[in-house]
Amino acid sequence: MSYLVLARKHRPQTFDELIGQEHISELLKKALKSEKVAHSYLFCGPRGIGKTSCARILAKALNCEQGPTIIPCGKCTACQEITKGSSFDVLEIDGASNRGIDEIRALRENVKFAPSYGRFKIYIIDEVHMLTTEAFNALLKTLEEPPEHVKFIFATTEPNKIPATIISRCQRFDFKRVPIKTIVELLEDISEKENLTINEDALYAIGKAAQGSLRDALSILDQLSALSEEGIKTDDVFSMLGLVETEFLFELTDAIAQKNCSLSLQVLEKIIDKGKDIKQLTKDLTEHFRHLMVVKVGGKSLGKLIDYPVVIKEKFLVQCEQFTLKDILQSIDTFIGTQEVARITESIRMPLEVALAKITYQGETAPALPPQQTASTAQVQSNPIPPKLNIPAKNLNPEPKAETSPTVSAMTKSTDLSQIRKVWDTLTHAVSKKKMSLAAYLQEGSPYTLKDNTLTIGFSPKFKFHKESLEDAPNLKLVEDVFTEKLKSPILLKYILIDGDMPQQSEDPAVQSVLETFGGEVVSRWHNE
Repeated sequence: MSYLVLARKHRPQTFDELIGQEHISELLKKALKSEKVAHSYLFCGPRGIGKTSCARILAKALNCEQGPTIIPCGKCTACQEITKGSSFDVLEIDGASNRGIDEIRALRENVKFAPSYGRFKIYIIDEVHMLTTEAFNALLKTLEEPPEHVKFIFATTEPNKIPATIISRCQRFDFKRVPIKTIVELLEDISEKENLTINEDALYAIGKAAQGSLRDALSILDQLSALSEEGIKTDDVFSMLGLVETEFLFELTDAIAQKNCSLSLQVLEKIIDKGKDIKQLTKDLTEHFRHLMVVKVGGKSLGKLIDYPVVIKEKFLVQCEQFTLKDILQSIDTFIGTQEVARITESIRMPLEVALAKITYQGETAPALPPQQTASTAQVQSNPIPPKLNIPAKNLNPEPKAETSPTVSAMTKSTDLSQIRKVWDTLTHAVSKKKMSLAAYLQEGSPYTLKDNTLTIGFSPKFKFHKESLEDAPNLKLVEDVFTEKLKSPILLKYILIDGDMPQQSEDPAVQSVLETFGGEVVSRWHNE
């Protein structure tokens, strides 16, 4: 005997059974009552939320022997054939497999023929955005003025890929993701009908993993139904889906609240040893702090914004007292930056470890010497040089004593390229506190030249994306502000691509000083043996 999966077994058969899309059900029922059914509909929304099911229900409502009606009988020949997918008058077409102009031409010829026994000939085209441009163009005229006996129902997850000329000829309905609470209620009802034993925490875990998709939720429950003899436990759900248990998140957050860097890393290690996905952990941890922010701001009054059982919500209320709102917001910002860095680095674990260390470490890193207080100048101040004898020297090239601007003066006296290289890590670290991804981009570059108050940073051509990201106006201003603050001098930034290795002369402070003073460039190089 063949097994029918839960998603098909419990597929809605009437508008009232359509879960989470009441706004669409009501509109379609009113259209049927008033006999104002359009000739073409476009159902948009994420996967697994009832678009195709709604299309079938509408088809049954139109072709039911007792219809058109808002409640199809489900017993007549037309209803039963539509439910089975074997109706000659209701044709379901997969847009991905029939995307060419030849298939649409065949469709245009078929619409001329009257339905076999129903009132209407209904074409349901799923994933319609997969049709080619030529196919869409071939469909335009038929869609604008179809025969009276023809109805079109399109379904898509990507309406942005559908030409505006098609959308304008349809009545568009946007399906929304189903709330977790609604999914949990449905799963609870189906579990009872299927004699499945499952606790509330496991239901919420499935609802969270489904991300608003009823079909995904039922598929997960179907997979877990093999455990029905012993009952479905929360651990089974988390283990199968690779999700991080809430107790681990609370434990790790407690360590963060204690500012215990060592304990935080130990808890992280324990979670990883359980085989949990680090990317998922970072997302879950970010969401956990979001929940803390919600209850910190609104307490129980905003509890409805957190999709967890009451017991878990109480834990959030207790834990949020360990943090200030500022700490919570800074942690969220740090974890978001960690996810950005993880996208461009091979290591997934290290960015999260660094984030935990930044949040929990209570000590202070040794600050870099200010640009005007480098080691050499400090030594000169501790051992002052005796005043020179006033011996007149012949000035071969006397220069006029022109007044320089304060910006250039401050830059040339207090900061040079070698000093910037020495404190480069400190500068990028300061940027990371504002935006982690920009610091990661800067680490792939190198200070190249410094002229007046303009610092040029060179990148290898393979880091072109990093350069362009840093050149965006908001990012450029952010980095310039940080550099200006740290170097105590106004800094303007310029980013360039450099083929090959970085020029050697830019690594030598003495050579760089000469180049900056006289405005020259190195044209050749040799070494004494």
